[in-house]
Amino acid sequence: MEIQGNIHSIETFGTVDGPGIRFVVFFQGCPLKCKYCHNRDTWSTEKNNLITISELLREIKRSKPYIDSSNGGVTVSGGEPLLQAKFVTELFKELHKQKIHTCLDTARKFTNYSRYFRVIKLYRFSNARHKTYW
Repeated sequence: MEIQGNIHSIETFGTVDGPGIRFVVFFQGCPLKCKYCHNRDTWSTEKNNLITISELLREIKRSKPYIDSSNGGVTVSGGEPLLQAKFVTELFKELHKQKIHTCLDTARKFTNYSRYFRVIKLYRFSNARHKTYW
């Protein structure tokens, strides 16, 4: 049985969550409850919209012409996407196979850092490039 992600919503033509036109996946669930959070409706960890990676890839494929023509990609946000790190890791692996750029929007604030490292090891940062993001 394929793993499922608990997805809050999808934005198919995002322009502020990474380079180019983005397919943005907002994950459901976040324990931080930040005072000025702009996605408070994603805090609850109750099951919302369960979707498999295959189903999500079919949705992304529909936006691929826009993604490709703008050097865009897929951004995962939330909520906190790394609460569902296994799903994010497998999704990113599939997207990388298809040469689709990925962005991870995370607060990286939890006690189980192995979740974070499972996803982040998919990235290769050079020192110079990494510094441009901070």
